[in-house]
Amino acid sequence: MIRKSVLIIEDEPIQLEVLEKLVLEVDAGVIVYTADNAATAYKILMERTIDVFLVDIILDEDKSSDASGIKLVEQIRTIPKYMFTPVLFITSLEDATGYAYKDLNCLGYVEKPFSPEHVKQLVEKAFHFPTMKSQNATFCFRKDGILYPIKIADIVYMDSANHMINVHTANGDVLEVPYKTLKEVLDEMDADCMMQCSRRTIVNKDYILNVDTANRYITLKNTTEKLEIGKVFGKKVLAEYGL
Repeated sequence: MIRKSVLIIEDEPIQLEVLEKLVLEVDAGVIVYTADNAATAYKILMERTIDVFLVDIILDEDKSSDASGIKLVEQIRTIPKYMFTPVLFITSLEDATGYAYKDLNCLGYVEKPFSPEHVKQLVEKAFHFPTMKSQNATFCFRKDGILYPIKIADIVYMDSANHMINVHTANGDVLEVPYKTLKEVLDEMDADCMMQCSRRTIVNKDYILNVDTANRYITLKNTTEKLEIGKVFGKKVLAEYGL
């Protein structure tokens, strides 16, 4: 199951904490990112795929007539994958809501001081929109100045050795590429199906047949190949399966 991701942009720490808590009350499995300014938020939304935005219109109370939250959403709407992503505005400016609905396709807005139940109702409504994360998502590896796009769903596992990453695909091919650390690849890929099981290996959970916790290895489907579970990754692997 693909987990939803939410980005909350709010400059007041207490309100940010409350909003995060309310989102997790709607769905404890949601991935929540937070930012207290537009620059940090923009970096997150470009590095990740966000499914719902909660945006405070005023992100700098020291500036009169500040509306940096609206300006951020104007930027977001120029990014193709975010053209129709649900946006919930947090505001005490009633006059801004008409523009938010008409020109920015805002799903709803929360007036300060906000009602927790109203926030949860809007978040739940936003979660009903289709996620942008897809099994057809593609990740591009670079080798010798050439980009190699591979569907994430076709990657069985990746392992690293001698400053190279070997990408093992479902059709049996192996792409050898010089790259960053596996942790960096995992973060950039931003795919819920991928799990790091050792310092040198990332596995696609959709290809796992079983997990032997006693002997610390993973058996893959349609193969006799087994992947080692690193000592420091054992708890993380178990947590993926609610154990």
